[in-house]
Amino acid sequence: MKASRSMSRVALVLSLGSIGAWAVDGKALRTEVVLAHYEEDMTWVSQYTGKKNLDVTIYSKAAELPEIAGVVTLPLANFGRESQTFLHHIVSNYEELADWTVFSQAAPPTWGYLIGDSSNGHMHDKVSFDDYMRPFPEGRDSFFVMNSATQFPQAAQLNRLGIVVQGLPDEGPEMCPKQGTDGWTDWWFLPDHPHLRSGDMLEFYHKYIALDENDGKPLTLSFAQGARFAVSRARIQARPRHYYARLLVALSKRISPQEGYWMEAAWYDVFHPESLQSKSPLCQLPVATEVMTLGPYVAEHIHQRLAMAGADDSIDGDYLRRLYTGQGVSVVNEAQSLQSIPLASLSLALALVGGAVLA
Repeated sequence: MKASRSMSRVALVLSLGSIGAWAVDGKALRTEVVLAHYEEDMTWVSQYTGKKNLDVTIYSKAAELPEIAGVVTLPLANFGRESQTFLHHIVSNYEELADWTVFSQAAPPTWGYLIGDSSNGHMHDKVSFDDYMRPFPEGRDSFFVMNSATQFPQAAQLNRLGIVVQGLPDEGPEMCPKQGTDGWTDWWFLPDHPHLRSGDMLEFYHKYIALDENDGKPLTLSFAQGARFAVSRARIQARPRHYYARLLVALSKRISPQEGYWMEAAWYDVFHPESLQSKSPLCQLPVATEVMTLGPYVAEHIHQRLAMAGADDSIDGDYLRRLYTGQGVSVVNEAQSLQSIPLASLSLALALVGGAVLA
């Protein structure tokens, strides 16, 4: 496989001291940042312009294209969410892909996740956007930081603690939490979550992603929420061009198709056909013995609480996990009197325990 054959060379990657200045075997590497834009503020992109061997391309589905010096901005018809944008780039540039491509939604890459807030930065506490810009970290030909996981067909989800609270010990930019199952919230469920709007994710996954028969078994996918990841040219080309073209057709039929949300959860499997999560789990996840439902007030509730939050403090990981259990109401009531507990943690905990428990 092309991606495997490239590994002997990527082990020789050297940093030359600045973003955009990288080399393999003495040959300069070209990095490209591909951003899927609709109405986001793009002023943050200026810090990445004018750097050697670094290109920034914005695909915009807005009525008015953003204008940023040193950035290529291309219009796209408004179909298929960010996944359609990424697929368009791959299909259109398959033979001329950069050595290293960073794909991202266009929202500023800031910390945290707010349910229902389109300005989410989705960044993990111990990860910066610059981490995605460094080609072949530790010899790897892709860079994914899994900050969420989802189960199908139920569509239960959980989040990595590093996008819920800042300053947790023993966390880093690894793909999966170093603490294993203790690095995640408990499972939660939103009845009107986009993953449940229509269709059959299992059928889509097996038909378009895994290219095998749908065995009907439940599927759990760890994924980079916010659709931010980086991959090498060889890793992308581990799949033939027509594989991406077929997906592009499927994602180009509606403005916000169900498949667009499913793709966000499936990108790792798209680029890693030898490591499908339908065959083997990627991260250690808590067992979903019970799932908390979220009430319809959650998005606004978390948004207001986070807006009030001041400096985040480190708290004990075991204590934080107590906030996500069925007994969390009493824990939260007790914790509200303790100023050392971050409001970000309390607000999400309040939202989680505000619903019923599903068996």
